[in-house]
Amino acid sequence: MKFHTNKEEMFMKSSRLQILLVVILCLLFAGCATKKAAFSPDSLDGQVKSGKLIQKTENFVVLFDKSSSMDDPYGKSTELALAREVTQRMIQTIPDIKLTAGLRDFYNDKTTLLYGMTAFDKAGFINGMKTLQWGSGPTPMEKAIDGAAIDLQGKTGNSAVIIVSDFENIPGVDDLQPAKVIPSVARLKAQYGDKVCIYTVQVGKYPKANLVIDAIRQEAKCGADVNADDLATQAAMDAFVAKIFLTTPPPPPAAAAPVVEQAQEAKAEAAAPAVALELANIHFDFDKSAIRTPDREILKGHADWLMKNKDYSLTVEGYCDERGTSEYNLALGERRAMEAKKYLVGLGIDEKIIKTITYGSERPLDPGHNEAAWAKNRRAQFVPAQNK
Repeated sequence: MKFHTNKEEMFMKSSRLQILLVVILCLLFAGCATKKAAFSPDSLDGQVKSGKLIQKTENFVVLFDKSSSMDDPYGKSTELALAREVTQRMIQTIPDIKLTAGLRDFYNDKTTLLYGMTAFDKAGFINGMKTLQWGSGPTPMEKAIDGAAIDLQGKTGNSAVIIVSDFENIPGVDDLQPAKVIPSVARLKAQYGDKVCIYTVQVGKYPKANLVIDAIRQEAKCGADVNADDLATQAAMDAFVAKIFLTTPPPPPAAAAPVVEQAQEAKAEAAAPAVALELANIHFDFDKSAIRTPDREILKGHADWLMKNKDYSLTVEGYCDERGTSEYNLALGERRAMEAKKYLVGLGIDEKIIKTITYGSERPLDPGHNEAAWAKNRRAQFVPAQNK
């Protein structure tokens, strides 16, 4: 009897050990299977500090969907939990640049500014997300967009509106209503023009979401769309953040002509009237007419030259890359030329001596069909002419 008991106890201990071993192995494999790639939020900082990338956006507002559909299960959690995680990673990935930022939620027929508008601080922004815990009610996205239009009032520079949502639109249900959302986008664009772009982050795989997203994109005319699942890697998140906030610098201005000895220069000036120097081009971001920071010094140089050469007038030519319709590019080229003219007038140049003309996508500097060529072709050229 005693032997039987010892044998029974040994069997039970062995069984427990086997079960424990199986549990440990399962946990280990589960941990390996669910482990995510480590993020390095500062990976864009080096590119900014080296000058490989420069800032293009000065303000941004995140519009976060907290409606009841965001509580739907997705993966191992909910759509809202994934949206919160992706938004936090995006914030952590933004490089060390000066920004003005805001965070709005929208749900249950209302929108609330949870953070900002204020100087961007990562810890402060993430702290503002603490109420984004569960969903409730319908999806008043149009109210959040109208709120963003108010948030951006008085802000200088380019702005980004980032919408994080499942974009679930169920016909016949009083929820997300494209008939209200698109007019709100139109009002935002009418107020800010190409100084504001809209970026969408879809959470989940609602099949008809693209109908809403595409309509927003068509009205906004600039920005980008992405699914949260596609931002799972560091490289993907870096690329998305860079698309919102950064751009490549313009080509360096043409090198100055070699200095001529004073005697030769004086002789040439006495023999003939002054010849206008070749004024450097300035360049623009895609679908934008705002003057970029690096180009302001170039325009200041042009203004100084015009001040010293009163007998010259100037024609500003606006150009685009090959993307877009001919009509749209002609209008965009005109806006670019006008923005350059306004900047020169602001520096003290008489507007009467400056004419503008647009060539749209005609007369490309670079005939290529890639980003490097397009960046060169998005430009304003300056043609001085001596007055008769």
